[in-house]
Amino acid sequence: MKNLIKKLTKNPTARHILTAASYVFLTALFFGAGYLIGFENGDGMLSTPVSVSSAAEDSATPAPSPVHTEAATAYRVILEDGELRLYLDENGTSKLISNEPVSEALFPKNDIESLKAGLLFSSLEDALSMMENFLS
Repeated sequence: MKNLIKKLTKNPTARHILTAASYVFLTALFFGAGYLIGFENGDGMLSTPVSVSSAAEDSATPAPSPVHTEAATAYRVILEDGELRLYLDENGTSKLISNEPVSEALFPKNDIESLKAGLLFSSLEDALSMMENFLS
């Protein structure tokens, strides 16, 4: 085994291949571990449907739409008027946290329909992660 390692490390091409293969393996290992941990702790996304208010379409300034959620505090990501908006829904009131323009043509129709219906999250980190996925 030691002789094989010595031969591989003396040959520059074999050394580069070995280095690249180890980076690919470690990247796949860390990605797989993160994916597995995400499924184990997968309580971040809520599946409560959200209704969209038409009042936001009429005004120049985005107005939050009222939403009744089961949780006292929830974060809602929704596509309204060509913008991806993040709301804080707390005790029956909604507060706009962030809004970013987004092109609907870049995403599959199912994703756009889900965003227009609204996605609820129990934590701000999960909601921001979802927004980042669509904006990057």
